[in-house]
Amino acid sequence: MLLVVLVAAVAAIGYALSRDDAHEPSAAPNGAAKPPVVVVVLDEFPADTLLTPGGDIDAERFPNFAALAKTSTWFYNGHTIYDSTFKAVPAILDARMPRPRTAADVRSHQPSVFHLMNKLGYDVVKVESGTALCPPWICPGARTRRPGVLSRLAGRGRPARLHGWIGALRRRSEPTFYFHHALLPHEPWLYLPSGQQNRPAGEDPIPGINRPGGFHLSGLTDHNHLRHLLQVGYVDHELGLMLRRMKRTQIFDDALLIVVADHGYSFDLNVPGRRQVRDDNIEEIAPVPYFVKTPGQTEGAVDDRLVRTLDVVPTIADVLGTEVYWRHEGYSAFSDVTRSRERVEMPRRDFSRVVSISRDDLEPARERVRGRRADTFGTGAQSERAFGDPWASAYRIGPHPELLDRRVGRARVPRSGRIRARVATADLLEDVDPEKPLFPTRVAGRVEGGRPGELRDVALAVNGRVAAVGRSFRLRGRAPEFFSLLVPDSALRPGANDVALFEVAPDGSITLLPRAA
Repeated sequence: MLLVVLVAAVAAIGYALSRDDAHEPSAAPNGAAKPPVVVVVLDEFPADTLLTPGGDIDAERFPNFAALAKTSTWFYNGHTIYDSTFKAVPAILDARMPRPRTAADVRSHQPSVFHLMNKLGYDVVKVESGTALCPPWICPGARTRRPGVLSRLAGRGRPARLHGWIGALRRRSEPTFYFHHALLPHEPWLYLPSGQQNRPAGEDPIPGINRPGGFHLSGLTDHNHLRHLLQVGYVDHELGLMLRRMKRTQIFDDALLIVVADHGYSFDLNVPGRRQVRDDNIEEIAPVPYFVKTPGQTEGAVDDRLVRTLDVVPTIADVLGTEVYWRHEGYSAFSDVTRSRERVEMPRRDFSRVVSISRDDLEPARERVRGRRADTFGTGAQSERAFGDPWASAYRIGPHPELLDRRVGRARVPRSGRIRARVATADLLEDVDPEKPLFPTRVAGRVEGGRPGELRDVALAVNGRVAAVGRSFRLRGRAPEFFSLLVPDSALRPGANDVALFEVAPDGSITLLPRAA
């Protein structure tokens, strides 16, 4: 039997379950005492990204999270206890509250879940992307200092590490603990729901596009929010690969599956940072996807108790019929203690104070977040009804949406000699192959020749039809005028694609911006 602790986000679908109809942990079927355990931790994943305004999982956009929720307990109010990976993930692994002046490695965090599973006779198959908690005597060759995360985020390794770990999921003669911390859907956001990526890995064509220098710009914030949503769609695609692997190797039915993320993310305007918890963003930073599938569980349930990421290891111990043998602050997700909680509490990153919100205030705050997101990007069901594609409405952001789908060949297009467009990603559009991992649906670059501080509304035509609208922008402290637009997959055709950028006047008339030499 397999215990899969999938730490990440897993949400629920369009099925109807009351939130007090929770599934209690069950003993391992067939008397197996040591079912395999798999833990997956996703990164920078606000729970409400997965949800419709009413609080259901958007099954059209995230079908694999919905499918997982059908056979697991979805802890709707599951939340993190810290807003930074280097303390949030260790807390998941050792069930202790974060403390100042600790490192994300075995020096500061032992015992941990790795010691527990080893003591129970488990082999370990793990990927620690931002920590080093498994000691070398349990995990031969393991690091004793955490790896550098920035290079792992910018490079090509995220999918490769995840795919390699998924490939290791199988029935084994010895009980096995599988753990993976995936640096997804953490930025940089370059992956698509199809499983492809819209630009090569490495430096963004507009460095700093999602940094404080642009946090005051609403249009750029919506653009970056869409990139995040599409990457969550990619995580859903990867979750599907994992679920299919588990079913193909006949371990899914026997699994204990926990899906959780380390912390959330906000898309607020005029803020110094979007990951650090504050009184006005705790409803976005704290809630994370949190799913637990116990061995033999076949029906989904929704539980609204305030379960913490700190409770993952005690939940594993509870389902395995053992105890966490070191001092810790966690409780089983299924315990009476978690049911009695009434507040979400998180220390500030500098430990200067605790930010908190009551259960009664949390839900309406989350509803407002979901409502704003749906107003901007729609939902999968709405988009499916209107356009036959669950993602189509998400792309219809920006000024002058009436221009979308319009053929530019039918419009009078005067030429401007002073202002020109330089498309940084132009070469990617010259030979598009829909079957390859790279599918260049993001078109970005600079507008050159404008007056200092000047900005403009723009429209991007792909193969003669407007596929995206937006507004140019300047990042604080930087002179260039940039543009960055996302087009639906359907806008591109195999082979060469013609791309043209237009300036849009207030009355909706368009002027071609010639390509810079």
